[in-house]
Amino acid sequence: MAEGSEIFETYQKEYDTLHESLVEKVGAIPTATGEQKKLLINQAQREFEEADEIISQMEAELSSLAAPVRSRLTPRLRSFKDDIKKLKRELAKGSSQSERDQLLGGSHVVDFEVTGMDQRARLLQGTERLQDGSRRLDEARRIALETEAIGINTLSDLNRQREQIYRTRDTLSTADTWIAKSQGVLKGMQRRFL
Repeated sequence: MAEGSEIFETYQKEYDTLHESLVEKVGAIPTATGEQKKLLINQAQREFEEADEIISQMEAELSSLAAPVRSRLTPRLRSFKDDIKKLKRELAKGSSQSERDQLLGGSHVVDFEVTGMDQRARLLQGTERLQDGSRRLDEARRIALETEAIGINTLSDLNRQREQIYRTRDTLSTADTWIAKSQGVLKGMQRRFL
């Protein structure tokens, strides 16, 4: 082991362990089904994130090493990156195959008569769901329009009440002015009377 590459070698050991685990998981995905397949895909995605992190740490360590050591380790790092890219493509292929199988009902031997009936049943069910969704949307639209009309009526009532309050305030202000004048007249009459 060349001097200064001990940290790189430690990262490589971590990478090797992770790579083996990824090869197992990605290899098991095509034969897995249902929840097991989802679990394997999620675990593999997390391990890919870890692998990317380890590779970026290797790159940082590599940049701090002497040129001869760096030139010796660079091809190894490049092959690690290529391996991870290849495994990611296999995962994507396995995931898309899984989604395609779910949509098409699996990749097993197909009885076309049963499949045709299943497809009709699914189409009818889908049509019913669409119609139900349309009914709910129409109902929501109707409720929204009613709510809007109620809101407009409420705002109109509030506007009338505001105008009535302004008129009442103006009337009270006028009445206050007349009361003040009346009090002045009464006080003046009282002074004259006394």
